[in-house]
Amino acid sequence: MKCWLVSDTHNRHSELHIPEGIDLVIHCGDESESRQEWRNEPEARAFFEWYSALEIATKIFVPGNHSTAIEKGLIRPEEYPQVHFLIHQEMECNGLKIFGSPYTPQFFDWAYMRSREALGLIWQSLPAGVDILITHGPPKGALDVTHDRKSAKPIHVGSQSLMRHVVNRVQPKIHAFGHIHDEPGIANFGVLERDGITFVNCACCDNRNQLVNHGIVLHV
Repeated sequence: MKCWLVSDTHNRHSELHIPEGIDLVIHCGDESESRQEWRNEPEARAFFEWYSALEIATKIFVPGNHSTAIEKGLIRPEEYPQVHFLIHQEMECNGLKIFGSPYTPQFFDWAYMRSREALGLIWQSLPAGVDILITHGPPKGALDVTHDRKSAKPIHVGSQSLMRHVVNRVQPKIHAFGHIHDEPGIANFGVLERDGITFVNCACCDNRNQLVNHGIVLHV
């Protein structure tokens, strides 16, 4: 099965180059941009109209920290039946177990953010044995580098407790995410093979919200 992984399109979804022959598309969150949910709603609806119309058999979406209209209930998953919304939920597709979770470490006042302590408890409920794990944010140490705001030095900002659960217990074949973008001097977009797991950062926009990547295609 041919799977297209994308994330962090931030209202620039129409610029994506859509690959041919895709059976499954997974969007790992941040379809829109605005923080205020009333501004976010029309942006997100424009995305879901586009996403729903894609000629791809199975479409999965996991919200991100910019998905404020979804978290506030202005957009309900049942409004878009062509899309499988995974909000800390599991589904099966062609025999593959897929789990998606939107939560990321607290950073200002965005959607689906929790303290790192609270995230430790959330990650405990990730099921073991899934084939594809989707989280909006990365685990610590895997394609999660940004410049520190104070020192300007590169630092890893992913969730350490997520990495611990992924490697020691969940052990998916693929762990897909976005959230941490490419920026000058730092490339996070790509694939990292480690501990028998394929980690994929599929963030399509860079830190200036310019669409610079067009997703990653994997055979699953």
